[in-house]
Amino acid sequence: MQWQVVGLCWLVNILDGFDLLAISFAAPTLAKAWQLDPRTLGIVFSSGLLGMTVGSLLLGPAADRIGRRRMIILATAVLGLSTLATAAVTSVLPLILLRGVTGVAIGALLPSLNTLVAEYTPDRRRNLAISFMHLGYPVGGIAGGFLASRLIPSAGWEAVFVVGGLFTLATLPVLLLGLPESLHYLLRQDRPRSRAAADKLAARLGIDLAAAGAQADALGTSSVREVLRGRWLAPGLALWGCFFLGNLTLYFLLNWTPTVLVEAGLPGEQAIRAGMMLNLGGGLGMLYLGHMSARWSIYTMMSAFFALGGLLIMALGQAGKATDLLFALTILAGFFSLGGLIGLYSLAARLYPASSRATGIGLAIGAGRFGAILGPYLGGVLISLGWPMGRYFALLALPLMAVAALLWRVRAPPGA
Repeated sequence: MQWQVVGLCWLVNILDGFDLLAISFAAPTLAKAWQLDPRTLGIVFSSGLLGMTVGSLLLGPAADRIGRRRMIILATAVLGLSTLATAAVTSVLPLILLRGVTGVAIGALLPSLNTLVAEYTPDRRRNLAISFMHLGYPVGGIAGGFLASRLIPSAGWEAVFVVGGLFTLATLPVLLLGLPESLHYLLRQDRPRSRAAADKLAARLGIDLAAAGAQADALGTSSVREVLRGRWLAPGLALWGCFFLGNLTLYFLLNWTPTVLVEAGLPGEQAIRAGMMLNLGGGLGMLYLGHMSARWSIYTMMSAFFALGGLLIMALGQAGKATDLLFALTILAGFFSLGGLIGLYSLAARLYPASSRATGIGLAIGAGRFGAILGPYLGGVLISLGWPMGRYFALLALPLMAVAALLWRVRAPPGA
């Protein structure tokens, strides 16, 4: 059952990536059809990421009350309906609102997906399982780019959202039949039915219920005061800066790359493929960093990843219309910049003690969310200035260089 849970959560995360990034692949055609200026398009991109922040902060904790399984199923239903409805909009305001709803659903999903995978996998395989689940996001981006490059020329931008919405809704019966409830959630419910369900799950998984109950209690004891007090504050601020700057660059890249390349004269289909290559490189980078970090210092690996990512993004801006070179640089830029970003979660887990780890990681992710919201909007502002492509990408490389430097400050204080 463990890998059944991991596989289902991975599938939902693929749909998250597809549905959230669909707008970036549709954007060049949509902007031309509706005559959208870059600032407005930046707001459209950022609305989904703002929704993710709201969903994560407001609805993520609600899963503790209604259950992880129920939250995943409800949020997946909302995700499918909002994505499908996006295909029917004819003006900007409904598009912004629906992208916001899509983001809220994804923001509500991610904490429950992470928790469910962590609970259903043994300690020795937990990092691998969580990495595999996160890999679903770029896989969704790759699938979205592949389908968009084929659907948009013949069926229009709307077809991407129709396919994404229908696929998402089609997973609901699978989730209803195959996704179990969180064991920790069941243990916290003071009801005979919940206890019986917990006993049944524990017997199938060979889990000690007493130990699982103790772990559930430990997971709930996080201290904001401990995260913000003197000796943890400096490395914590450096970590938050890494999350903020890394996500700013990531979501600028993911949302604007196809549009910037079209503006630079690349055909729409090839620009969409470049966006797909970005996600492909990111997925490969996640796997490589996860494998090699067991052999090399995580600080050295990640500093090298972000520095090389910045240099490759700068080179990408100079590639012009040489498509082979452009695709190669896009894969490599995704490999180092997107792949490196996942390593920040490992650093966050290493930085804080167990009693405040959940709070510390939550605050770092929150800082990253603000960077994710700002990145696409800032992209719209910059692109409206009419700069050449090389200048955008050169500016975009600077936050990654800053992350490479800040990483050396993300260390637990002496005696911790």
